[in-house]
Amino acid sequence: MTDAKTILEKVKRERGYLHPSREVLCERDPHYLELYHGLFTHVMKEKNGLSLKVKEMIITAINAAANYKGGLRVHIRAALEAGALEEEIFEAIETASLPAGIHTITFSMPIFAEVCKEFKERKGEEKEC
Repeated sequence: MTDAKTILEKVKRERGYLHPSREVLCERDPHYLELYHGLFTHVMKEKNGLSLKVKEMIITAINAAANYKGGLRVHIRAALEAGALEEEIFEAIETASLPAGIHTITFSMPIFAEVCKEFKERKGEEKEC
């Protein structure tokens, strides 16, 4: 088993960020974080039946339905970076609202607008993502 510091560095390097909960998890159970990261890597990077863009939109929709702000922000941004259009992400969130309810829209739309605005500003674009 790899030591906790090495696992945290690997997760941060490969995911591009490190959620604070992962530090606590790694402190208590580094093997679990290592296994979880391996599963994430397997699904998101090694499997190729779905494009990364589609996978990120699925995760975005689930985070929207679960009212998970942190995950929603991260995965909207990741979907945009993977080539998703603003309209595609918007539609994924709308679709999630059908089984999850209208509060999915109420919760998600301000976050969606904010992340898209930040993405456009970071890319120096005025047009739609």
